[in-house]
Amino acid sequence: MSFRLAAPRIVVSAALACVLIAWPGSVPSAAATLDGNESDLVAAVNSFRAARGLARLAISDTLTFASKWMATDMAVYDYFSHTSRDGRAPVQRMTDAGYPGPQTYTGENIAAGYASAAEVLNGWINSPAHYAVLTNPNYRAIGVGRAYTDASTYHAYWVMDVGGIVDAATAVPSFDLGYHGAWSGQSPDVTLSPGETATLVVALRNTGYRGWYRGNPGQQANLGTADPLDAQRWDLDSGWPSASRIGTTTTAYVGPGQVGWFQFQVRAPSSPGSYVLRARGVIDGTTWLEDPGIYWTITVR
Repeated sequence: MSFRLAAPRIVVSAALACVLIAWPGSVPSAAATLDGNESDLVAAVNSFRAARGLARLAISDTLTFASKWMATDMAVYDYFSHTSRDGRAPVQRMTDAGYPGPQTYTGENIAAGYASAAEVLNGWINSPAHYAVLTNPNYRAIGVGRAYTDASTYHAYWVMDVGGIVDAATAVPSFDLGYHGAWSGQSPDVTLSPGETATLVVALRNTGYRGWYRGNPGQQANLGTADPLDAQRWDLDSGWPSASRIGTTTTAYVGPGQVGWFQFQVRAPSSPGSYVLRARGVIDGTTWLEDPGIYWTITVR
């Protein structure tokens, strides 16, 4: 397997240096959605910094958004660079995601080909330039993104964006991750006896500009429970991936403009009545798709 590190990009706004150092307390951001690998890297970076007496980094929604976008872009389009295909440098991507990049210190580390967060961190520690980003005392916020695809050169791509301000803003809607979906059809409601199972299907059209890759974290389209999101539906679960994830696409790849089919089973609860199952598409670790109001009524008699 090939591994690669790129020289980090560090931007310092010298005019604000004295002010920024005096801002150790900032408004914490809302919790960002990280998958297991991304959470592991954030934890590893913070443990590494804490062991050296450095401030732990708060998770920033906007930096997370920017890093996930870049990791996915590199994986999908098979390149490795701090400059995205549309010509944007790290600070521009962070700013476009809603982070106050021009007002503070910003930095970025990237890596490719590493299987785990521990391997990524070790690679950065052993690279002087990346080590400098990890140990910079001016950073207060972090965002991490990881994307994987078998079709790319290095398969796994990692991005860590850091900044000197802990922002409370969420990512601006205009910064598009490229994942969208629209309802295309579904099976009808069902009437079942207690304990009986039935197969249901729904079709979603990929209206974004990125493909859905089954088996690739951060790029796989799943059908999640909705209203509320991630509701635990043990009452209807019949062989689902989890009580809040109903299923994934039946095909390995659904490209832009194509229709992805989701097929799954429901099991009727033991008590008669009407049970409503609401669902919505989701790219776990990246974003929820649009909500077209998908639902089924399961009548148990």
